[in-house]
Amino acid sequence: MKFKKVLPVILSCIILSGCWDKVEIDRLNFISTIAIDPGEDIAKEKELKGINPEEPFAERQIKKINVTYGFPDMSMLGPGKSGSTQEKYINTQAYSMEDAYSEAMAKSSRDIYMGHTKLLILSSNLLEHKDTVKEIVDYLQRNPSISRMTQVVVADGKAEDYIKFKPMTENSTQYYISGLMDNSKRNSRIMSITLNEFLILLSENGNALLPRISIDKEKNELILTGAAIIKDYEVKGYFTPLELMDIQLLSGKFKTGKKVIYMDGHPVDFIIDGYNRKMRVEEKGDKLAINIDINIEGQLGEYYVDKKILNKDELAKLQNAFNISISGECEKIMQIAKGEFEIDPFGTREHIEKFKPSLWNKTEKDWNEKYKNAIVKVNVNSEIRRIGAVQ
Repeated sequence: MKFKKVLPVILSCIILSGCWDKVEIDRLNFISTIAIDPGEDIAKEKELKGINPEEPFAERQIKKINVTYGFPDMSMLGPGKSGSTQEKYINTQAYSMEDAYSEAMAKSSRDIYMGHTKLLILSSNLLEHKDTVKEIVDYLQRNPSISRMTQVVVADGKAEDYIKFKPMTENSTQYYISGLMDNSKRNSRIMSITLNEFLILLSENGNALLPRISIDKEKNELILTGAAIIKDYEVKGYFTPLELMDIQLLSGKFKTGKKVIYMDGHPVDFIIDGYNRKMRVEEKGDKLAINIDINIEGQLGEYYVDKKILNKDELAKLQNAFNISISGECEKIMQIAKGEFEIDPFGTREHIEKFKPSLWNKTEKDWNEKYKNAIVKVNVNSEIRRIGAVQ
């Protein structure tokens, strides 16, 4: 009897409810890439602070940012059509990201959907304007329609140019750049960071490393060139791909890669496919001592045809050379990161908070100074397990 009373209510919900905001798929532009550049009025940031919040008609044409939305041309797909999609874009000048979205809607005959966005490109010039970057970050944090798995990169020059760039092997810049960053799983000279990871890093201390891309105009190639150093929402410098690989080794994020030394004028490539890292932090007098132990193993990728390396002494000689070389590189990178840029991409602070809470309580108030003056020691132990198929 009770079921009979409830049944009409259930049927009413099924019959009377529906997709109130339904939009046909062919009436949507699926944004795949968002590129953000400084607008022509970006220099008026200080003037804008003088606008009275009670002033009427505050929504004025201020071109503070230049936002370009890239999307595939869905009209190329469908029954009886064999063509592949081409990348199209909508360019807007606006005073905010929300205003840019409104402007883009006004320029499109279709609704704009950002739930499939895969790539966010920030211009290096934009990252020279901290206040505007903070506004953009706030928008990204508040907007639930943009996927937190969107990859973020910093572009040399105008970000808009990268959406318009036509790669030789892909129809879409987004697919090309995403494919390059996916190679970070096989090459630690390349890094990849999602929007979610980026926002978490900024919320913790305003610092982050972002992949850096550039266009070689002579060769018409788009390449990943290390990482941009973001400190307090501004770009402060860059790490090269080689330096980035050392950072991955020091931070515990290394996957695979190779190192090289020269023996008797010949390059010796060491392909690393096994890796372990441990960090130890302690007090030495009034300073912190950061000790990092790195264990790596792999195989020789190239040496010299006349060299015989089955001998244990010869292998030990090569391993020791790699130990000294990699250790020196890593210690130098740590000194640059903590001394020159005052950033901690190695997880030192997190390590102390998690494993040495009493030490953190002592150093928290003057952490920046303690970290900057810390003593660094990197110990590397390399094991050449294989020497190749031919000897």
